[in-house]
Amino acid sequence: MENHITPLYQTLQKMVGLHRQLLDLVRTEREALVNADLKGINDSTHAKEALIQMIRQAEAQRLKITQDLSTLWKKPFKDLTLSNIIIQVQATDQKSAELLRSSYSVLLLLIKRTAEQNLDNRALLERSLEHVHTMKSNVIKEGKPRSDTYTQKGQRSSPGAGSRLVSKEA
Repeated sequence: MENHITPLYQTLQKMVGLHRQLLDLVRTEREALVNADLKGINDSTHAKEALIQMIRQAEAQRLKITQDLSTLWKKPFKDLTLSNIIIQVQATDQKSAELLRSSYSVLLLLIKRTAEQNLDNRALLERSLEHVHTMKSNVIKEGKPRSDTYTQKGQRSSPGAGSRLVSKEA
């Protein structure tokens, strides 16, 4: 592997590892959500924040390496996407290009699966909140006195109006 590509490959490998951890963590978070494990949810949230910070640092490192490649290859920085770097490397070092391509593919797959799991977790939370709001509404309705004790004509309505006895046991 060429000397200027090795740091990029190592950074991609680091990002793959971090994203695997993030996917595992998001799956663990779902279990905590399903089990209503507040400590587990809190721990997952803090761990995700730390992992996301590490991913941002790795991405900043990748961008710095890409900037160095841009200077070395005399190409515009904006044109050096990972796909373009792989194509550039492929011309001189097929093995390195394949390693970069496989890392990039795995990284994209992990990002996709993590995003899908996050959306699933979000939907679970939204359904749970909807259920809690419905339960809260039902409890509040039960605790309030009836406000419909008078009819529109101003006469007192009986609390049992509208209900009737269907059968009577002897």
